[in-house]
Amino acid sequence: MTAGAISYPDPFTRSMLTIAATTAVMMVTIDGTIAIIALPSIQSNLAASHEQIAWVLTSYLIAAAIATPLSGWLADRFGRNKIIALSVASFTLASIGCGLSPNLETLVFFRFLQGATGASVVPLTQVLLLDINPPERHGPAIALFGMGSLFGPMIGPTLGGWLTEYVSWRSIFLINAPIGLLSLGIFVVFGRERLREGVRKFDGKGFMMVAVALTAMQLMIDRGQMLDWFSSPEIVLEATVAGLFAYVAVVHMFTSRDPFIKPAIFRDRNFLLGTVMTALLGVLLNGVIPMVTNMMQQLLGYPVILTGILSAPRAVGNMLTILFVGRMVSKVDGRLLIFAGMLMLVWSLHILTGLSLDASQEELAFVGFLQGCGSGFLFLPLNLIVFNTLPIELRNEGSTLFALTRNLGGAVGISMIQAATVRDTSIAQSYLVEGVRPDNPLVGWCWPDLDFVDPAAIGGVLGEVVRQATMVAYVDSFRVLMFLAIGVAPLCLMMKMGRGPAQAAGTPPPIHAE
Repeated sequence: MTAGAISYPDPFTRSMLTIAATTAVMMVTIDGTIAIIALPSIQSNLAASHEQIAWVLTSYLIAAAIATPLSGWLADRFGRNKIIALSVASFTLASIGCGLSPNLETLVFFRFLQGATGASVVPLTQVLLLDINPPERHGPAIALFGMGSLFGPMIGPTLGGWLTEYVSWRSIFLINAPIGLLSLGIFVVFGRERLREGVRKFDGKGFMMVAVALTAMQLMIDRGQMLDWFSSPEIVLEATVAGLFAYVAVVHMFTSRDPFIKPAIFRDRNFLLGTVMTALLGVLLNGVIPMVTNMMQQLLGYPVILTGILSAPRAVGNMLTILFVGRMVSKVDGRLLIFAGMLMLVWSLHILTGLSLDASQEELAFVGFLQGCGSGFLFLPLNLIVFNTLPIELRNEGSTLFALTRNLGGAVGISMIQAATVRDTSIAQSYLVEGVRPDNPLVGWCWPDLDFVDPAAIGGVLGEVVRQATMVAYVDSFRVLMFLAIGVAPLCLMMKMGRGPAQAAGTPPPIHAE
C-alpha cells in the first residue's frame, strides 16, 4: 500500500479503477472512428447533403478541441475522478441522444456534446493510472490504457461496419450506454480522492484565446477541402482568426503572471520532443486509416462488412504488441522500442506505395497488422518517457496538451492528405486521359470493341481512368507519409531516460484515490 513516502490504493481498488478507466477510454476513442464508416447510411436515412453530413464529424472535433485544454484545470480544481465520472455520464447520455436523433440537427447537437464531454476522459485517465500505481507497475498500467485508447479507434471501422450492416447506424451510438454505465458505477464507488490545495485561478482570457484559435483552425481544416481552401472567403477568414488569436494566446502565455498554459511545461525536453512527435504521429496514423478504408470501399469495391473485417488485423496487432511491450518496457530502453515501432510503420507505408487496383485482401490485412504492431511499440514507451521527467503538479495539464496535439496533428494530417490526393488525382487524370484516343494502339488492344461515338462506352472508359488516377494519387500520398515517418523516427533518440524529479524526491501525487 505504500512505496516510500507515497501511498497508493489497495490492489483491488487499483484494479477496479483500471477497468473503469480502460472501458471509458475505449468508449470515447471508438466514437472517433466508428461513425466514419456509417456516414453514408446516416446521410441516406436523414436525407442530408454531403456538406450537411460532414457536420456529424466536424461538430465532434470542434467540441473536443475546445474542451481538451480545459480538462487539466478542471481536474485540479474539482478533482480528477469527479471530472472523469461526470464526463463519462455526460458522454453516455449524449450517445443515447445521438442514437435516438430524429433529424440531422439533433444528431449534430448531440455529437457536439459527445466531443465536449468526452474530451477529458483520455488525458485524465492516463494520469490517473500513473498516480494510483507505483513506478514498477506503470508499464502494465499504461499498457492497459493503451489497449483502450488505440484498440478503440482501430476496432471502430470493423465494429461500425458490422453494426451498420446487420443492425442500424443508430446502434453505433446506443452501444455506448452499457459501457458507460459500467465505467460510471465503478468511479462512483471507488473514485474517492483528496483535492490538491492552492489551485491557481482560472485564466478566462487565456482560455478564450486558445478556444477561439482552436475553433477557427478546426473549421478551416474540416471545411477547407469542401470549399477549395483559400479561394473561399470563409477559409481565409478562419485562417486569419486562427493565426491572430494563436499569436495573442502565445504572447499572453509568456507575459501573464498565471497563464492558462504554463510555459514551464515546455522546458522539459522529453515533453517538448514527445509533443512534437505525437503530433506528427497523429498525421501518420490518423491519416493512413481513413485512406486505406476509403481505398477499399471506393476503389476496390469492398462492401462495408468486408472493409471492417480487413481492418480487424490492425487491432489484433496492436493488442499483441502492447501486451508484449508492457512486459519489456522496464527491461529495454524505451527509445529503442519507439524506434522499432517507427520502423514497422515505415515498412507498412512502403508496402502501400507498391499497391495497385489488383491489391489482394491478404496484403491489405498484413499492412493493417503491421501498423497495429507499430502503434503498440510506440504508444507505451513514448507516454512513459514523456511523463517520467514531468513534475507531478504539471501532469494533468501535460496530459491534456499531449492529447490535444495528437488530435490536432491527426486533423491537420487528414485534411492535408485529402487535399493532396484530390490535387494528384486531377493531375494523374489529365495525363491518363490524353492516351484515350482512337490512334493509340494500346487502347485498341485493351478495348478492341470500344466505340468512340457511344457515350456509354466512353463513360465506362473514363470511369476506369478516374479509378486509376485516384490510385496513383493514393500511392503518392502513402509515399509522402513514408518519408515523414522516416524523418520522425530519430526524434525518439534525442529523448533522455531516467527517473523524473518527482519520483526521485518521493513527492506524493497531488490527487489520488484513497
